Amino acid sequence: MNDSSPSVANYQLGRGILSIGEWVGTTPPVAYTDVGNCPKFEFEVTEELLDHFSARAGTRTKDKTVILETGYKLSFELDEVSRFNLAMFIKGTIVGNTVLANTQLTKEYAIKFISDNPAGPNEKWEFWRCKLSPAGAFGLISDEWSKMSFEAEGLADAANHASSPYFTTTFETTTTTTTTTTAA
Repeated sequence: MNDSSPSVANYQLGRGILSIGEWVGTTPPVAYTDVGNCPKFEFEVTEELLDHFSARAGTRTKDKTVILETGYKLSFELDEVSRFNLAMFIKGTIVGNTVLANTQLTKEYAIKFISDNPAGPNEKWEFWRCKLSPAGAFGLISDEWSKMSFEAEGLADAANHASSPYFTTTFETTTTTTTTTTAA
């Protein structure tokens, strides 16, 4: 990692492993599940602003902006149709080989992404608490590989992460290509 710009060492070609853990009530996850191949993972910091305008002259001028709300959104695609992944997508419960749809409507998750980039620095992204939603249709018949698209809204976890209640990013000095998984 090179902390100074300009440097071609900072150009990044993103790859990595996405793992998701389930919250149990108000308890953060203790284990994460590797959700398999994730061909797309994006995040966006969000904020709601309130502008103030001066009316002291003929043309109104903006003289102050304050942040009213801040947060983040994630979007990702999974193309491995495991029971765990399908249960997240249809907000279901796994019972044996069956996923019961719409039985976990209030479930929350923690999301961890560990990059393993062929070029550029590697990071560990830990999103403490998220609400997942399907982000489009899941094609049961298609000439393309099936994909489940997700959106996640970030929720604050001040109780467990007071200094950074939404997420943290840690720059890593080595790559990680193995993970601990749980059966789904």
